[in-house]
Amino acid sequence: MNWSDIVGLGLFASGLQLAMPTALAAVGEAFSERAGVLNLGLEGMMLGGALAAFAADYHSGSAAVGVLAGVGVGVLLGALKAFLSVTLKTEQVINGIVLVIFVQGVTAFAYERLFGSAGTQPEIPALQTVRVPGLASVPWVGPVVFEQNVLFYVSLALVPAVWLLLQRTSFGLAVRAVGESPAAADSVAVRVDLVRWLALLVCGAMAGFAGAVLVIGDVTLFGTNVTAGRGWVAVALVIFGRWNPLIVFGGALLFGITDALQLRIQAASGGSNSAVPFEVFQALPYVLTLAVMVLATVAQRRSAQPAALGIPFRKEVIE
Repeated sequence: MNWSDIVGLGLFASGLQLAMPTALAAVGEAFSERAGVLNLGLEGMMLGGALAAFAADYHSGSAAVGVLAGVGVGVLLGALKAFLSVTLKTEQVINGIVLVIFVQGVTAFAYERLFGSAGTQPEIPALQTVRVPGLASVPWVGPVVFEQNVLFYVSLALVPAVWLLLQRTSFGLAVRAVGESPAAADSVAVRVDLVRWLALLVCGAMAGFAGAVLVIGDVTLFGTNVTAGRGWVAVALVIFGRWNPLIVFGGALLFGITDALQLRIQAASGGSNSAVPFEVFQALPYVLTLAVMVLATVAQRRSAQPAALGIPFRKEVIE
């Protein structure tokens, strides 16, 4: 196995591309959790967005239509999560897990109805690489960052945009306030439930877009487990990133590069003919993510977790 062929610019270019779906979902989850709502339905939102994006792209022949469909389904699932968690105030951990199971069943059924279970697996055309003039010529950075498809660039722009929305706008201030002290926010006329609803819609849109980026920008096909646990990894990355979207994004990049590394190691070692089971390589990004998260949590002296995370807000009525 030649390590010089495995570790190179191609590793980082493919790693960044593989990281984007997880990064988008994780940044959306960070936004939701800063509003005080734990969204464990993230995996389901990504999966639903992925199927909608794939089906819309396949039947329309337009990647843009596919992306809009993915985002739309993500928003709908975000609204369902908001209705359960914010309006009905049900247990957030339970309704999140139920949402994932529900979407897994619905997407498997819908995919079979739309495409059948026999024959060749349908695919959609891969997006063309867009080379940014000038920037693509920058040594090292150019070939890695500026020779990607258009969804990569949109994803890259969305991350700082969400950070700015959270940190530099009045709406972001309201999101952070209801996540820390919803009673205090309510006392100054902030509509806590509305802010949490909107935060979950943002999270759903990001997760749906993440699913669209995964199937349209990366794998160009759909499978019942196409998200492969990325939604759960995204939830873990929020803890690792201390609820800061930019740090969360950095953790997602680490996951993506490790994922690209295990794929290259598999290919270099002979794939299914390797003496080491391929499942060992596939588990590498998840094991590393878990280890980094544990180490980061142990090293943190003070938790950055929003004080009201996972706690439904019930307005007290004073008679």
